[in-house]
Order: sequence, then structure tokens, then C-alpha cells
Amino acid sequence: MATIMVVDDEYVIRNLLKQVLRLNKHTVVEAPDGREALNLIDPTSPPDLILLDHQMPNLSGIECAKAIKDSNPSQKIVLVSGSFGNYDDGYLLANKHLFEDIILKPFLIKDVVSTVTEALGCHA
Repeated sequence: MATIMVVDDEYVIRNLLKQVLRLNKHTVVEAPDGREALNLIDPTSPPDLILLDHQMPNLSGIECAKAIKDSNPSQKIVLVSGSFGNYDDGYLLANKHLFEDIILKPFLIKDVVSTVTEALGCHA
């Protein structure tokens, strides 16, 4: 299927997403923060999709997405956020164009699967 990078500073969330994606036959690369993600991305063979947490230490999801898009404008990224909607200060909404979609925490597994499928352009 696809190679997907999961970037989240919370081990439990990162591990859950990794297991769900592997059950759906994807190869998973993981990073605990945005800086590590940038170091792991091979520009000659980038992941098919990146699931990127919004709030992380060192480099936020938006800052990381901007850096990724600077070097690879077509990179597909889905933001995973617990601070969209009522809790957003406007910064996330202003940068929504960077992402294929946004998965809201707490999320349902079926929503993760359908969002990933849609972002990859696979219509199951």
C-alpha cells in the first residue's frame, strides 16, 4: 500500500496510529516531533502521506508542515489536532491550506482509516 509517516510527541497516540495503519497494510515510519520528522524524510523517496500532530515541542505541526512544503510542495499531510474549532486561535485555520485534511482528537479509528484513504486518493 503506502508509506506513511506518523509524527506525534505522545507515544500512545503515535503507537495507536502506527498499529491502525499497519493493520491496513501500510508501511509506517514514526517520529516523536517535527524536527526528527524533517531529519527522517528522504527527499528522494518521501512518504506517501504524513500524519502530523499540531501541538508538539521543538517544532509545531504547522511549522513542520511549512518546512516540508517548502522542499516538497506536493507532499500530502494530514494534521491531527485537539485544538481546532472552538479552541483555535485562528493560526490553525489560517494555515489549513497546508493539509489534505484535519483529524480531530479524540478520533475514531474508522475516521482515521477513511481520512488516510481519501488523502492517498484511494477510494475504497
